Amino acid sequence: MKLNDDTLRRMAQEERAEAGVPDHVRSAVEETLASLPETPEQPKVTELPKRRRYWKIPATIAAAFLAVFLILPNTGYPVAQALSQIPVLGTVFEAVTFREYAEETDTTEVNVKTPKIEAEQQGKAAADAVSKEIDAMNEAAVKQFRKEHKDGGYGSLDIYYDVAADTDRWYTVRVVREETEASGAVETDYYTFDKTTGESVILSDLFEKDAYIAHISENIKDQMRAQMKQDDSVSYFIDSDLPDEDFSEIDPNQDFYIDKNGDLVVCFDEYEVAPGSMGTVSFKIPKSVYRADLHPEYR
Repeated sequence: MKLNDDTLRRMAQEERAEAGVPDHVRSAVEETLASLPETPEQPKVTELPKRRRYWKIPATIAAAFLAVFLILPNTGYPVAQALSQIPVLGTVFEAVTFREYAEETDTTEVNVKTPKIEAEQQGKAAADAVSKEIDAMNEAAVKQFRKEHKDGGYGSLDIYYDVAADTDRWYTVRVVREETEASGAVETDYYTFDKTTGESVILSDLFEKDAYIAHISENIKDQMRAQMKQDDSVSYFIDSDLPDEDFSEIDPNQDFYIDKNGDLVVCFDEYEVAPGSMGTVSFKIPKSVYRADLHPEYR
């Protein structure tokens, strides 16, 4: 819907009436609005580097806001109270492709896409450190693959990434390394950032009590048993004839992310807690299971 000057004037008048703006202030704003040029039908978009998009505010609206902010301080209107209700944004993280290449021989194929985590404000140091770690691990995986196949043998290695979570507070990048020979093997790593602090966090950072390990592990076992009971095709390393090889408990710093609903999701690599036919698996943990173990700032 096009917002012409008449519409803007009416909206401004209604808002001022509700706020109790004095008559002399109302007249000043109306004169300002009357002198403004016609509003363009659509805002223009200006593309700038680094994939940031900025919208140009129509001149009429911008001037109207300017007039209001210049005048309101003299009206006694509780501007500070209104501004205090605007949410303060945390650090913005973004994963972009830093290194991408492919190589192929008669018997092997390698495809790599490595991310770089970009961040502003206080998150830059953590983002740079994680980016270097991911790059080093990817290069090590490629070197190991080349070494194993230097004398021949068929195989492929694919390394890629995606964003597992991007919420108001959390940002998680997932890096997947998938190697295929006679059979496949998939390894995943999750890197999570707290936007409120700009820091990277591991699972143990969320807790002040080690009891979370047992509490979460027992819940995962319950979920495994329930899934196996419901579906014969589901299988986990639990309650077998080889108890020493069964899943016992999570690693203190098990891979995880926090989804859009604020739920903790614990993740396992292929073959870690289940046969290869199950692939990589994950379990959503109810907050009631571990709430008492959390640091107060995460409760």
